[in-house]
Amino acid sequence: MKKSAIATALAIGAMSIGLAFANPQQAVNQVRDNSNQVLAILKKANGKNDAAVRREAENYAVPYFDFDLMTRVAVGAPWNQASEAQKQELVKEHRAMLIRTYSRQMLMYKNAKVDIKGNPVVKNGGKLLGNKQIVEVHAVIQAPGQQPVQAVFSTYQDGKVYRVFNVSFEGVFDLVRGQKKQFEPVLKEKGVEGLIADLKAKNGGK
Repeated sequence: MKKSAIATALAIGAMSIGLAFANPQQAVNQVRDNSNQVLAILKKANGKNDAAVRREAENYAVPYFDFDLMTRVAVGAPWNQASEAQKQELVKEHRAMLIRTYSRQMLMYKNAKVDIKGNPVVKNGGKLLGNKQIVEVHAVIQAPGQQPVQAVFSTYQDGKVYRVFNVSFEGVFDLVRGQKKQFEPVLKEKGVEGLIADLKAKNGGK
């Protein structure tokens, strides 16, 4: 889904947050500020420097996603049976696949308008996050010539930053759940090693 490209790139950044519990407004400010930064990077593209602009946007975005958590949720129960080496491979290949898939589409949204809403929803992360709070930041994304899209960035506080571990759209498309649906048949048929091999193949590896 092309609309997911800009959203996965927007929910990023770092801001000093020194509280023990989640501060919802800080999460909103962080996503808003950094969405502006990402769009500013993308607007540098002129047709000749597109690859360099994409790399700059990727380098800016990637540190603020929790790929370990995204992979653990997408893999589901088999994650608990995987060895440490397998877990590292799963995260590495899943991360590479997500970056490869969505970075290609970033420049299509360089002129998008992003309205980060000031009404975050706070939830208990439960076992998934060790009872840390989840702060869901809502946004409306509108690319030129397209209908506006409602997006939700799921974040949690990790030290002084909020880290993104999922993005959903219109209550229909869910990034991590979508990956989970893709992984389930592979895991059932081939197991963890089969999923690793499948991801490597998609990433152009062996």
